[in-house]
Amino acid sequence: MTQILRIPKVAVSMREGTLVAWLAEDGAVVAERQPLFTLELEKSTMDVESPAAGVLRHKGQAGVTYKVGEIIGEISAPVPQALPQPGAVAGSLQRLVQVVGDLDQSIQAWATATGAGPFFLFPHMGLKDCDYRGTSVAPDVSVAIAACGDMLVELVQLHDTTPSAWRDAGSGAMIPAVTVDDLSVALELEADSGAVRSFGGAFQFGGKFAFVEPASPGPRLMLVEKHFVGSQITDRIRAAHRNWDRSALVGQLK
Repeated sequence: MTQILRIPKVAVSMREGTLVAWLAEDGAVVAERQPLFTLELEKSTMDVESPAAGVLRHKGQAGVTYKVGEIIGEISAPVPQALPQPGAVAGSLQRLVQVVGDLDQSIQAWATATGAGPFFLFPHMGLKDCDYRGTSVAPDVSVAIAACGDMLVELVQLHDTTPSAWRDAGSGAMIPAVTVDDLSVALELEADSGAVRSFGGAFQFGGKFAFVEPASPGPRLMLVEKHFVGSQITDRIRAAHRNWDRSALVGQLK
């Protein structure tokens, strides 16, 4: 089903509005409630969210003033495709991890390109009991996390040369992260399929994580075990995204 995007009437006296900018590219897959475009009214601006998940198609041009009700785009359902069978671990893909050279620049780029935000910073994040291919390590990393729709975006900046899966991936690399109920069971399933655990440890609050390398061509995978404190943190990050007024790129967890 296709959802038509029109210039909304957000005030009784409103007759027209200017499409200032699209916040998602033409053809991008967007999530429900993801900010789609910025609308300029007589004395203010506002970001208009997507009414549904699907593929965004631009029909209006940025910088043009349209009358209330005029069509400026649409959200169409993605074309169904045959899906491959899931791998050894069929968990919940909830975040994308990217290794970056500079957190501040990357936060600005992600917020501008995708509408992710606000970001929450964990400078020199406390990690415990880390090992890289069986050898104890203590990498120094800073992390910034934000929601983009329901997906979490996790940016990781490395401060030293300590071996880790992040360093193996390299700057700019994207790593899918899957949430699992039991990390030990998930690692056993991965090992049975030929995948190798390369790096892992625990967050300061107690939640465990591990990275696995596939036996055949495929993405490096981060496994994150469900944890009460971790779930509380990510719930707050998602709530902040839903209520974000875009006045600040960085938020504070309360």
